[in-house]
Amino acid sequence: MTKIKLILPMLAAAAMAGCVTTERMPDGTTKVRFSDEAVSSLTSIMPSGLVTGAANGSSGGGLNLLPTKSQAGSGLYLYFDGRYDFNCASALLYSAKSGKELDKNTNDSCRDRYFLRQSELKLAGNAYDRAAPSYDVRNPPDAYWSKLKAQTVGQLASTQQFAARFTAMPRLDSQGNITMTAGFMGEGGGQHVALVTTPHRIPVVMEDAGFAAQVRSNAAKRNSEFGNWTTCDAVLVYSSTVDRGRRPANIIASEYLQYEVRFTVSSMSCKDGMHSYKSVSQTAAR
Repeated sequence: MTKIKLILPMLAAAAMAGCVTTERMPDGTTKVRFSDEAVSSLTSIMPSGLVTGAANGSSGGGLNLLPTKSQAGSGLYLYFDGRYDFNCASALLYSAKSGKELDKNTNDSCRDRYFLRQSELKLAGNAYDRAAPSYDVRNPPDAYWSKLKAQTVGQLASTQQFAARFTAMPRLDSQGNITMTAGFMGEGGGQHVALVTTPHRIPVVMEDAGFAAQVRSNAAKRNSEFGNWTTCDAVLVYSSTVDRGRRPANIIASEYLQYEVRFTVSSMSCKDGMHSYKSVSQTAAR
């Protein structure tokens, strides 16, 4: 209770400064979003014990698809309270929603990368998982990993919507509609599961209607990208998992992902340096 009393005045100050926004969610709860400036400001004035707790994932709000950069200085983007890289986060999400265990290669790779990352964080003097045993390549800590994996999978299985952040380039489709395509920081080589939205291209409305009309009239060709890279904040609602089967012979391995976790977009807002976009209202699939 003492910690809460200490934080409340800080939150009030941040809200008055325009650094905190709230959004009413479909389930009746209220989501509080902090800007980067708010996070930096709050961290600088919070008691050290609270900062350490948040860094170690004890805030309880890490089951989202908001990327954070590893504090080890590797430039790696991490998910779920900064514990897993994208490849492992998406594989765990598929396991949770499909009820299927990770295959051995994926499981062992995610296990090893998790413990090695904790060692890197410790050596760099940053917050790390203090309960994790030291990594031994000849005798990996399977028991601890199994416990951690089961905890994560269990939490993901009961979570139906996820906050997400990504960058995208606006695109005109063949009918002149503006769309955004969701992508995630850290996607790439070695990926095991694709996270996709349905539809793949998300219809959006540009708030500057005059500029939107100008873009359409000046477009030299359709299905073309325009403008600048744009940051989007979205709420994704889990829809289904898909096993697309073995790779067809005419598709190269680097262009085929057998497993997918599919989402619908509950809400989305995007903004670049000059323009803002909002998603067209959609009904989440059931």
